[in-house]
Amino acid sequence: MRPLKFAFLVVLVLCLPCLSRAASLQKLTWGNPDQSWGTRRPITEADRAAIQRYRAGRHGSPLFVTGFSDPGALGSDWQAQSDDYLKSCRRPENAVATESGLQLQTRDAAGCRARWSTGFIISRQRFGYGFYEASIRAADIDGLNNAFWLVTDDHFEIDICELHYPNIDRMTLHDNNKIDGAFPLAVGFDSRFADNFSSDFHDFGVLWTASDIVFEVDGEPVAAIRTNGSINGRADIRLSSALMDYAGKIPADPAGHAMSVKSLRVYPL
Repeated sequence: MRPLKFAFLVVLVLCLPCLSRAASLQKLTWGNPDQSWGTRRPITEADRAAIQRYRAGRHGSPLFVTGFSDPGALGSDWQAQSDDYLKSCRRPENAVATESGLQLQTRDAAGCRARWSTGFIISRQRFGYGFYEASIRAADIDGLNNAFWLVTDDHFEIDICELHYPNIDRMTLHDNNKIDGAFPLAVGFDSRFADNFSSDFHDFGVLWTASDIVFEVDGEPVAAIRTNGSINGRADIRLSSALMDYAGKIPADPAGHAMSVKSLRVYPL
């Protein structure tokens, strides 16, 4: 094999995550005020280059990677959660490992205040600065919050994506140290895309460093926040679905619809 042809094939293999269907951003709204711990900034060419390097595997192997196909690994790597304070309770049995990935299922509830139940898992391992990306297909109903997020030891919350049918992606940084009603708690973005996020898998990720948070969709940076060194703790990874008015009008019967996660990968900084 000729060297140039071989090199092309190596790059092609490494860039397979880059070849997923690219979402087209239509509108990005700055919906929350800037804070000392989080200031929105424009996307730069350096952001694009850095994210492409991670997606192409140029920073080495992932620190953690999963396709969610092994029920045993799901149980050993993740903690399934139970709660009952939203329009759906969340129960461990609704987080299901399948051959095609994780299903966070919506079901009729039993033994809950809520009428329906959904799913929520938290990683047992904690991670630091790095690049986090998951391939997600949102549920095909309104009123369900399809979420991929991080929570740090110093009580910051990085919402990598909150997907609302059909094409809304909310990306937010919360300072949960100040949940007392006296301070704005969030800095973030409300985005609209041309795509229907329930019709196909799309990649949603964040490049998190000591100084910045850069949100990306299908490899393209779409929003960024300068954190000014305010976040220092390690983080767990969370994947959850929840029925809530925040996500739109809840259907009369949402049971049988699911948030799907085909893969998750974490690269250290």
